[in-house]
Amino acid sequence: QTLILEEAGQVIEENNVKLIVADSAVGLFRSEYLGRGTLSNRQQKLNHFVHLLSRIAETYNCAAIATNQVMASPDVFFGDPTRPIGGNVVAHTSTYRIYFKKSGKKRIARMVDSPHHPEEEVIFALGEAGVIDPEDAEKKTKKTAKKTTKKAKEPEAETT
Repeated sequence: QTLILEEAGQVIEENNVKLIVADSAVGLFRSEYLGRGTLSNRQQKLNHFVHLLSRIAETYNCAAIATNQVMASPDVFFGDPTRPIGGNVVAHTSTYRIYFKKSGKKRIARMVDSPHHPEEEVIFALGEAGVIDPEDAEKKTKKTAKKTTKKAKEPEAETT
């Protein structure tokens, strides 16, 4: 991952890239550096990667998104037991941190950390058009169900 970012400048300029996505940014570091004995090395490499990603975004005027993993914290009895992987390195380097979770067909996005916005939750859904209002999705489902039942109730004309 780090090597790709180090060479990304030329590709960004040639193709006018405006969005960089590092999917599961911490995942490769977790698999490469196992155990507490390598924690220091892992955090240093992760720090280098996250700062490089931020620097590239600033240098080339593009957005950078890094997705992360969460893990369950067994010592939490009340509230949400999930905690992000990566520790303070990821938390302090990120400008915005948004926690996504799924609740049935609805999705919840919670602003965890932002320099300009309060902590708040927003409920949305995903549909054919992309991100949609969950109430609109329910209305469309009900309309489709009504149309289906009306078609089933209409008697068929007999042909002779």
